[in-house]
Amino acid sequence: MQIFNNWGKGFAVYLVLMVLFPFVMPDEYYRSVGIVIGLHAIVTIGLCLLMGLAGQISLGQASFWGIGAYTSAVLTVKLGLPVLVGLLASALVPALFAFILGRAIAGLQGYYLAMATLAFGYIVQIGISEWESVTGGASGLISIPKISIFGESELLLYFLVWAVVSCVLIFSLHLLHSRVGRAFRAIHKSEIAATSMGINVRQHKLRAFVVSGVFAGISGGLYAHYMGILDPQPFGLAESIKFLTMVVIGGMTSIWGALVGAVLINAISEVLILLSEVIPGLQGDIDTIVFGAILVLIVMFMPEGLVPRIRSQYEKIRGSQNKPDQSKQQVERKAAT
Repeated sequence: MQIFNNWGKGFAVYLVLMVLFPFVMPDEYYRSVGIVIGLHAIVTIGLCLLMGLAGQISLGQASFWGIGAYTSAVLTVKLGLPVLVGLLASALVPALFAFILGRAIAGLQGYYLAMATLAFGYIVQIGISEWESVTGGASGLISIPKISIFGESELLLYFLVWAVVSCVLIFSLHLLHSRVGRAFRAIHKSEIAATSMGINVRQHKLRAFVVSGVFAGISGGLYAHYMGILDPQPFGLAESIKFLTMVVIGGMTSIWGALVGAVLINAISEVLILLSEVIPGLQGDIDTIVFGAILVLIVMFMPEGLVPRIRSQYEKIRGSQNKPDQSKQQVERKAAT
């Protein structure tokens, strides 16, 4: 496959790090951190496809995450359906909502698109909070069944989550190099130019929304069964900004950047938690302030993100190393003639 030709070394490094992490960090707490990073990575990869490739701003990605989580939780807790059925529904129901939202806002751009997705996020969070008979309201849902793979092992759940991350990663890298991915990039650069090239802009925007919604929903379903309890708080604007920060810090145009951003932001979150135990003044919503500051700084000084910046610097170094070799070959050719 083309993605392995382009990213073979990177994918191999990713697999090695993913497999070794729970054994190098055998503490249950760090395994749980690894699971959360994987769940966030699934969402951010979808958001990267939507924003970095298709150029569609979304400030409500946490709402699809919440729809997926509550869909699976309600089906398994209220109706007693198997966990597998709940997980399948956690992908399909957010896809339906993403399709409806994508159709409704397909003609919007820029600030209007951002405000529309922001409003959708608020509507979803309010709906979850007020629909007490189904979602449990502000009190939430409890006793959500765990995912059982040969028992309820944290290690097995870690590998399940990261297996899903790997599938999402392979799908996204393949999409990046497909006709649909090229159409997404054309739309990102100029919708007018893309239309003149015969690309159905509305249809491809809709595809981007649906794919990102499916990824967020899958992550939400896994999150619900991992946590065992749900309440509306994690599915609001603050979490959407966190997802957005992950994508921007890693690099909006890079699938690998979304993964790196998820790792970095969660690492920063853990550092802030440790610091808050030592410095009481850092307790509260300090993480939202820090993530907002990081987002502003990245946009100002490194708008392309970390992974594209590192890649461009690496290519410059390789180019400068190759230049002396090329000039030496030219001298040898002239001497031979």
